[in-house]
Amino acid sequence: MNREEKPYALLLDRIMLYSSVFVIMGLSDAAIPILPELSDSTLLANGAASSLIFSSFFIGALITMMPFGVVSDAYGHRFFIILGILLSLLSGMAIIISNNVWLIVAARFVEGIGCGAFFPAAFAMLSNFEKRGQYFGELNSLLNFGLAAGMGMAGLLVATGTKNGLLLFEGLMVPVFMISIMVLVNNGPGNPVSRRQDIILVLVRSKSLFIRTDYLPIWLLSFVLFGSSGVLIALYPDFSIEFLEKGALGMYLASVYLGAMVTSLLGGRLQVRRDDLVRAGMGITGVGALIAVFHPLGLTLMGAGSGLGLVGLVTGVSHLDIEKGLAMGIFNTCTYAGLGIVPLVSGLMLSTMGYNGIFILNAVLLIVMVFLPMDALRKE
Repeated sequence: MNREEKPYALLLDRIMLYSSVFVIMGLSDAAIPILPELSDSTLLANGAASSLIFSSFFIGALITMMPFGVVSDAYGHRFFIILGILLSLLSGMAIIISNNVWLIVAARFVEGIGCGAFFPAAFAMLSNFEKRGQYFGELNSLLNFGLAAGMGMAGLLVATGTKNGLLLFEGLMVPVFMISIMVLVNNGPGNPVSRRQDIILVLVRSKSLFIRTDYLPIWLLSFVLFGSSGVLIALYPDFSIEFLEKGALGMYLASVYLGAMVTSLLGGRLQVRRDDLVRAGMGITGVGALIAVFHPLGLTLMGAGSGLGLVGLVTGVSHLDIEKGLAMGIFNTCTYAGLGIVPLVSGLMLSTMGYNGIFILNAVLLIVMVFLPMDALRKE
């Protein structure tokens, strides 16, 4: 048993990962309800500024996920987990103290880079443990809890101060950062799994892994699951404006995260094949997206399906014959690409297809994914 497999070391790692993913996601989503206030600018129309603030986070994450995943394999995963926490802490502070829209955009971009450092390293670290499926489920459950808490608390606290939701999670970030330093001192940076001089070679090889025939369905599933789900989350507020009050809308949107929380915990413990878990997740998410056209309860079902799908995918990726940081870097790049691209393309198609058409198209796309070959997800 090496040092990283010892129960005490593993417990410290899980405390660090679980607390940090909750606070990082909470801080990220706490900005969403106050986007109009953050984007108050004389230089840009508020709608354009809001979109820029929202998208800059995903752009920062998208372009750094894979490089950070590769480098974390060479230098130790804990270093990059702590880097992600530190960048989130600094960017949150900048958003809180500044009212300049361009500085806020830059801070959100840095916050995205923090996620780019954190997630591939966190998933790669958990990939080394025997109960990885359970741990992935727990991590994703707390990820979704953080998203729901960030959005909910920001909405509740806005009456006492526009940025009080951000202040809450920024305050929680300080002890989380201190815990992460303690874990680094106790457990070390993590055993490097690749040589530092191989970093460029691994990055070059990643191009072939993107288009490798047996892996391509996994990347496509990751892209569609998060992209098509993101479409409903992004567009549902405008779609439902005539029949759903703001309070009810917030509850239904939060139920997406709560549904994913529950099924992530269940999915991590179910003794079923990973490809079956992904098929069930994609199908349930697609049906939920279709039901949401007629009733917002479909959003809850959609969240439940996405929780199952993510646990199946990330556990399957952890078994691929690829360096763990690289594998998780590619996986997270695909998920964030989906979140960034699919809602944007769907928004451009609204004028021709309308909300119903866009939602139905994405629901069908999710259901079609059930029939993709998923043999690579079964590998041990």
